[in-house]
Amino acid sequence: MIRLETRFCIECENFEDRGEIDGVVVCAKGHRPEIACADFKDKFRDMRKVNLKIRLCGECENFEDRGEIDGTVLCAKGHRPGVSCEDFKDRLVDIFYLYIYWAYLYETGKTDVGTESFESRYLRKLSGQELAYACLLDYFELGLDDSYFHRCWNIVRKNYEKELPMISKIFDAALQRSDLHGERTDLKKVFEDLLSFKKPKETIEKILKGDYRRGSFVRFKSTSQKVLP
Repeated sequence: MIRLETRFCIECENFEDRGEIDGVVVCAKGHRPEIACADFKDKFRDMRKVNLKIRLCGECENFEDRGEIDGTVLCAKGHRPGVSCEDFKDRLVDIFYLYIYWAYLYETGKTDVGTESFESRYLRKLSGQELAYACLLDYFELGLDDSYFHRCWNIVRKNYEKELPMISKIFDAALQRSDLHGERTDLKKVFEDLLSFKKPKETIEKILKGDYRRGSFVRFKSTSQKVLP
């Protein structure tokens, strides 16, 4: 289940797209579009596993909400809002980009949005790095296919290596196990352990030894041949 802190307004029952009527988007609770909303209601909770033929535009990569810019909603394919679209592309495939960006914001102290919710969950004050771990744990609790993370991390690794050095090493270690041994790393367990005061360097060493493996799988070849020492 995706947590409140990283859900989009477009996925909420309180959100109303009136772009086709008067060019605006509104919230039934009067909120401005943002995340970590206490009134969030998942409009797709009963649809997550249904056939693509009845998926909604709000779940599609081609959909763009420009309500805060010019009051419109757009489809990259030029379609009117509807269902049964042959060009539907599930935006969850690339949702890792959102989580790693927010992890960066937390670790670098550029936001405190959602902090209260995370600290309530863990019953303690969290450092910026721990908030980043908690955010990424939310991602791996989604149970998405490992190939999504592998592909996305290979694309954005260069953007975060300096800003998120320890997290980058964790992800690189997981990809190394994939490339060399065809193993999946249980990154959900990794971030649970890190939030339970396990030391990052020791955790990385265990990843490299295969202590966090989840069994063999079809190998996803990395675009980088980088091997950690």
